[in-house]
Order: sequence, then structure tokens, then C-alpha cells
Amino acid sequence: MPRSEPSKADQELIRHARVQGHTVGASQLERWRRRGLLPQPTRIYRGRHGTASVYPDGTDDLVCALARHSVPGRRSDDLALLAFFDGADVPETALKLAIARTYFNSRLRHENVIAQAMARVPEGWESALGKEYEAAEAEARTDLARGGRAVRQMRINLRRLPDLAGAPQREVDARLLGVLVGLNRLRLPEDDHEFMADLSAALAFDCAQDNDDVLAVWEYAAVSHSSQMARYEETSPEERFGLLLETSREELCSLREEVRTAVDRMWHRATWGLEPEADFSRPSMARNSAGMLMEWMSARQVQPGRVSMADRYVLSLGHLKLCCLAAERSAGGAWQHPAGEGRAGFIARTAGPRHAT
Repeated sequence: MPRSEPSKADQELIRHARVQGHTVGASQLERWRRRGLLPQPTRIYRGRHGTASVYPDGTDDLVCALARHSVPGRRSDDLALLAFFDGADVPETALKLAIARTYFNSRLRHENVIAQAMARVPEGWESALGKEYEAAEAEARTDLARGGRAVRQMRINLRRLPDLAGAPQREVDARLLGVLVGLNRLRLPEDDHEFMADLSAALAFDCAQDNDDVLAVWEYAAVSHSSQMARYEETSPEERFGLLLETSREELCSLREEVRTAVDRMWHRATWGLEPEADFSRPSMARNSAGMLMEWMSARQVQPGRVSMADRYVLSLGHLKLCCLAAERSAGGAWQHPAGEGRAGFIARTAGPRHAT
């Protein structure tokens, strides 16, 4: 508890929060200040009226954002990111630390898993396609083993193909692995018609979905193909961290709006226009958005043309669809179209004795 009565500046913050429907106490403000989530007030001289504590502009909105997302046990980094993507002006040091810890910890874990996957390839067994293919396969196997929303939905989408409808999961996953490898390569293998047919089925551009996991599929595909369309350059963690440190508060806010716009557009498209905005109130969404912000911060420097993140991802999805259509025309009668018998027919066809998941 604070040792003395809250300052007038703190009392103003508490009153503002109460008006907005949030209960915030002086001790809570003190804890947020200690954690770097609230700026320290400055003392100003008022002549005969003495001195007063004054917070920077926007602190009242920041307090409301912190209160809105504050729950017992929530980590400071998650709270900082949730408030930031809620539009609040989070102190720069706390924000950059939250972005860096979230992004680099996740990236380090991912790179360690990929390194372990590549280390399991026996010496001398490198694919005829080279180390680039082996790295893409390691990424794909890691994604498949992790089994996130995108992978689960792509597996469901692939089962729309007549020859996979009642197949065991290991057969579906073998085809899904091929799709993931192609999306993780430096360039999309557009001349591989079998791959393009499976990719088209996995992305399911041609049919309505009955859940929101299609967003995860399209986000995965958009991010992957956006990298394939860009100029390839490797950057070290040190370079990315330096870029984050050099980025101004104003530029971080601009990047935030690009990320939000990109995610909202995908969400709007994934829900077939029913929901215009994505839900940024979940810690997982805030962490993923922080990762997207970091990736785009460096990736935009090698993207062709000066486009926003949202435009780039929409363009990459559009280009993927065109690639699938071009491959279909080229394959002609050899193209394997997904079955379109509807949900009832799908359930009846996939509930037979061969179907095992």
C-alpha cells in the first residue's frame, strides 16, 4: 500500500478510470509504475501555488487500457502488449522490452527446434534439392508436430479431396507436409502441379468455412508467401534488436496500425464479412501481433514497392489464388478438385471404417 495519500495527479487518474467503468486504486498505480507500465509524473513549479505532479498526455487512457486487461497473475509483458494494441501510449522502454522478450524468446525456441530437426538428418543424406529444401522440410515438420490452428484446419480442408476423405491421418499428414514444405521454401514451386492441387485444397479459397480457423490458414499462407515474393536477405538477431531500439515511438505506433489493419482485413475476409475487427484482447493475439510487427519492421525493407503490411498480405493471398488457378488450367483434366457435396455428405463420406484421426 502507498505510505501516504495519493497525489492529486493519481486521484485524477483514479477518477477518470472510475468514470470509464474501471476500479483502480493508488496501490495499483504504484505497482504499474514500479513495473514500468506507467510513466513517472513530473514536478512542475506553479509560483505561489508551489509544485504539482503532472502526467504526460494520454496517461489517463493508458490507465484505462491497463485496467481493462489486468487480471491476477498476468505478466507485465503481456499487459504492456495488450494495452499497446488497444491503442494506449505505453512507455517506450517497457514496450520495447515486452516486444523484444516476446519475439526473441519465441524465435530462439523455434530456431532451436528447427536446428534439432535438421540435426536428425543423417550426414550425407542431404536432399538432391539441397540444404534450402532441408531447412524448409524442418520448418514444415516442426509446424506439423506443433499442430496449431492453421495445421488442423488445413488437414480438415485436405480431406475434401476425394482420395483423402476416408484416408488415415498419416496419409493426410504426408500430403499436408508437402504443402507446408512448399510454403516454407524460398520460392513457391508453381511448376509442381500435384503440389499446387494440394495447396489449393489446403487453403480452401473456393468454399465457405464454418469456423474462424480459416483465418489462421490464410495468415500462415500470407506470411509465408509474402516472404517468397520478397527479396531474400538474412538478418541476425542483433540487427533486428538494433532496428527495434532505433525505431521511434511514433514509428512503433504506425507499425501497430499496419498490424491491426492487416489482421482485421484477414479476419473480415475469414468471417465472410460478418466481423470487421479481430479480437485483440487475448494475450496470444497480442504476442502474435508483436511478432508480426517485428517481422514486418525488417521485412518491409526488402518488399518490392512501397506497400503497407495489410496490402502486402492481401496481395500475397491474391497471388497464391492466381497461382492455383494457373496451375489448374495447366493441369487440365489431371487436376484433382475437392469434393463439394456439402457438410452432410462430407460427414457421411468420412465416417466410414477407413476414416481414422
